[in-house]
Amino acid sequence: MNRAAALRWAIWILIIGGIIGWTIWRNVQTQQTVDDLVSKDPARQVAAAKVLATHDSLYDLVQQRPLPARMRAVEAFERLGTEEAVKALLALQKDPEIKMRERVTQALITLAPKYPQTLLDALKDADSNVKSGAAKALASLGEPIVPKLVEALKSADARSAASDALSRIGKVCTPQVLPLIDDKDASLRIAVAELLGKLGDPRAVPALLRHQDDSPAVRRVVIGALASIAHPSAEDALLRAVNNPEDDGDARAQAAVALGKIASPRAVSALVRALNDEDLVLRSAAVGALARAGRAAIPALSQAIRGADPEVRRLSAEALGGMNDPSAVAPLSVALKDADYRVRRAAASALGQTEQPAAIPHLLEALADPDGGVGEAAANSLAMLGAPAVQPLLAKLGDGNPTVAYLAARALSAMGDASIPALQSVLNSPNPNTRRWALIALAGSNSARVVQILRQMQNHIPESERWIVDEALMRLGSSET
Repeated sequence: MNRAAALRWAIWILIIGGIIGWTIWRNVQTQQTVDDLVSKDPARQVAAAKVLATHDSLYDLVQQRPLPARMRAVEAFERLGTEEAVKALLALQKDPEIKMRERVTQALITLAPKYPQTLLDALKDADSNVKSGAAKALASLGEPIVPKLVEALKSADARSAASDALSRIGKVCTPQVLPLIDDKDASLRIAVAELLGKLGDPRAVPALLRHQDDSPAVRRVVIGALASIAHPSAEDALLRAVNNPEDDGDARAQAAVALGKIASPRAVSALVRALNDEDLVLRSAAVGALARAGRAAIPALSQAIRGADPEVRRLSAEALGGMNDPSAVAPLSVALKDADYRVRRAAASALGQTEQPAAIPHLLEALADPDGGVGEAAANSLAMLGAPAVQPLLAKLGDGNPTVAYLAARALSAMGDASIPALQSVLNSPNPNTRRWALIALAGSNSARVVQILRQMQNHIPESERWIVDEALMRLGSSET
């Protein structure tokens, strides 16, 4: 190798060495700056934040640190309080830890009054967490930011985040959002209809009604929005949706829920008819809606529960069970004698859900139902009714039908502490069946009080019944350990 070639190699080595050295030095300096950023010294934090706010790898540098340190980085940029600091905070909003994102959002809310445009620009970010944080910060600005958020709705990239911000601000946005429902862009009309539904403002109903015959995609969202508002002025449109099998199933179900809130005679009649619809989702929604309608729906359900279709009778019983109304007991007692065991099971369960003591005599009678599922449902309902059912159930412990006695004992066991004193009181009953089933009921309880009671009586009961106590103590003892 001649001297010229050796010189060229030496120069290249020096250059490469210099680059490597400079890179190492810069990395060391950067890490030292990050150390300052996440320190507990406010002055060092702010100085480091000024340097790192525009660093291309800021997120990666901070992400390498533990959560408490990352939180202090947020604090540093909040203290810096410049537009670059807001951009840095938005970058940190990508953090996978929800606590970190919440802290970043708090900082963005603090800085939002000074830099709303930076946050508006972030509504178009590709990262959903960045969009969400920006939307929450902008929402904190309230009504003054609404015009710019409405403008942002027109951009497909910013639309979802802008809608989120507007929904957080509330009904004050409605007048400025409404004109966009008539835009020629169908995707924008859909977004606006969804937003109006979230706002829940009755002032939006007339505008939404204008679009109930829009394209199927728009109509589906419009019906959902009208259902969310659930104002009586939308009743005709909601009735039309529920009654139209060609409409979207989810929209029909939402309309049914809204009709349950309106609870007019027409709404109730439509919901009862919907119990016979082929759409399972709609039928389920109608049951819940009728339960929500409450007493206004009881006359119609009382008729439906006597109808020809057993599925409608069963669903009517379910709806009555969700009401917690004394008037629901009478029609359910009728269903408890239905020819279809599925209707009887539904009625037995529903009577307990009404929480009405007037249901007790009907449920006691149902313990003897030839279908075991009906008896079990009745026992569970009696247990739900609690203290008022204790004495009537005690009387059933001596029943000549062992199934009835067993189900009564099971219901008393399920009541826990509420039934224990009463069960103790009949342990000396002259009726051997009553004593035995009371003992079985006590033994089946999971109450901590039962262990002491059973131990006290362990050596004072007939040999033929001692096994009941022994097994219960073994079970309860193992559960304690």
